[in-house]
Amino acid sequence: MKIIVTDRETIQRGLVVRSSFVVISISNPGVPRARIKKVSGLKDVLYLSFNDSDPVDGLKLPQEIRLMTEVHARAIWKFVDQHKWQVGAMVVHCHQGMSRSPAIAAAIARYLDLDETRFWTEHQPNQFIYDLMIETMPQKEG
Repeated sequence: MKIIVTDRETIQRGLVVRSSFVVISISNPGVPRARIKKVSGLKDVLYLSFNDSDPVDGLKLPQEIRLMTEVHARAIWKFVDQHKWQVGAMVVHCHQGMSRSPAIAAAIARYLDLDETRFWTEHQPNQFIYDLMIETMPQKEG
């Protein structure tokens, strides 16, 4: 399984993936979701919307900030489990492809027993999002 992290502009231009694939598409609240081209090999898309933000003790976030929730994380895990044996790649994108998507990609890699190191060395994963993904990770069978 290949896990690809990219940004909104690249996914909208049309990312070339040389196998069957699915997309986890993350956008900011209030922003239209990414226009993902229906190309050969694309099997499914999960659209989510939350900000690249994390809670800070003693600080109330502005009302318009929407944090990732357990509902989002569980939707991602359900999507991963639904497709992990049916595709050769999972593409995860957010606006810049630097924080939310690599955090999710690293958690997915960990779940699938793949090396997550590159997501930490090539990007700046959002630690809150990664931790939430790990906390909600399904138990492996067997």
